[in-house]
Amino acid sequence: MNKLFYAITMLRKRGVGFLWTYFKESIWFDLRYGTRTFARVPKDEQLIAGNATEADEGLLYVASFTSVTRKTVSNARDILGEKRFSQAQFFDLGCGKGKALLVFAKLFGKGQMHQAVGIEYDPDLAALAQRNILKCGFAKDRVRVVTDSAVNLRSYADADNLVVYLYNSFQGETLKSVLDVLREVPHVLIYVDPAEKHRLADYGYKIHEESNGRYNADTWLVASSNIA
Repeated sequence: MNKLFYAITMLRKRGVGFLWTYFKESIWFDLRYGTRTFARVPKDEQLIAGNATEADEGLLYVASFTSVTRKTVSNARDILGEKRFSQAQFFDLGCGKGKALLVFAKLFGKGQMHQAVGIEYDPDLAALAQRNILKCGFAKDRVRVVTDSAVNLRSYADADNLVVYLYNSFQGETLKSVLDVLREVPHVLIYVDPAEKHRLADYGYKIHEESNGRYNADTWLVASSNIA
């Protein structure tokens, strides 16, 4: 009932055109690959393995638009150059059901030296993301999901450069803590629905490209930190 109510609300708010966009960007991927990523998961339906602050500051799961992941990762590749990009490690913080991870692995993962990692604090969502990875036929050494706090991302990093994907999964002190961890790590940050863009200036990010889309899901920026 909640999902039906949400669909009706979105139809009234955004119009019929949104239905086509949502089908093309979210549902089609699942139909094509047999995965389960498109349905949103409200905050009150999540099981959270984390501290109270992270539980309060985490947000609902919404699947990334396929074209947004493709475009923003392509931008990251342009920033790093082909060689450094192939040596970089992709992280999706708050990966949910794994949509961005799957798109990355499908379109960019073949030549990558390091395992792509999704971090998700809801164990049920993390388990579903892992099933989606297996459904797509990716080997475990190519794509991995861990149930943990995004603050602990350095525990899973083994590359000199990172590409960090963040679809407004958390805000407030949790975001600040993650940016504190990333401060000393050369990386490209992909920030979709950048609700707290203002924080980036405090960390010396260089914003390379931005898009103010029609929806939250197609509004994004790509920035870099410590990239020579």
